[in-house]
Amino acid sequence: MKRLRGTAFSLSEHIPAARWCLALAVIGFSAVVSVYKYIDLADTAAFSSFETLFMVMTDPINIVFIYLPAYLFTVCGIMFGSGFGGIEILRCHSRPCWLAGKLITYAANTLIFFGAVFGINFAVCSRAFYFSNVWSSGFVGFRVMMGNPASDFAGAPVPTIAGAAASALLFYFFCGILNMLASIVFGRESAALFLSLLAGIALGAANSLIYSNDLESQLIRCAVLAAAAMFVYALCLAAVDKRDLTRRSG
Repeated sequence: MKRLRGTAFSLSEHIPAARWCLALAVIGFSAVVSVYKYIDLADTAAFSSFETLFMVMTDPINIVFIYLPAYLFTVCGIMFGSGFGGIEILRCHSRPCWLAGKLITYAANTLIFFGAVFGINFAVCSRAFYFSNVWSSGFVGFRVMMGNPASDFAGAPVPTIAGAAASALLFYFFCGILNMLASIVFGRESAALFLSLLAGIALGAANSLIYSNDLESQLIRCAVLAAAAMFVYALCLAAVDKRDLTRRSG
């Protein structure tokens, strides 16, 4: 019950409405711009809504350079404010419980943010393109021409897109945990935002070098990201024991 009270307090304090409004505006604008881009490409091949959504969810420009900064800007304030200090630790009765509440708050914000990314893009793609539950030959040929292996499209669109979505979700969550660690170590929102964004861009750039995006490859990415997030959270637990949380540097 103590941990639940601490988590409820953390959630109530750290759903930043102003940041969320800006993030939703960025997501909506990017979704519309992406659709217009793929409408222009459709002169070469007629894409379906699922095919367009797959391209959006695997496009490093969207995932890494547009949505990641918006996500980190939204969540980077979770560790700060009135909750970054001894008062909330007293409410939670221990530092591990306090950190667990922060972890759940990061996870909740990540789910909401990615739900908005996926939902808005799916809605816009569905309005602009026709529905089909199979990969079209024109789309497969276009993707192979862009360097993707044809094996990416051996399965049906729905599980393949679900794998890409899960991989992107865990990528954001991992970057959020990095933000948590940087916040604990440096105690500054600006430093945490910069370092987690830099690490996320580097990881996203490295991931873009892997051209395979089939379901199996996405599940491997998910497993690696989940293990990495657990490791970084263990570092957070170690760091929070040494951090003087009664003093904030901003």
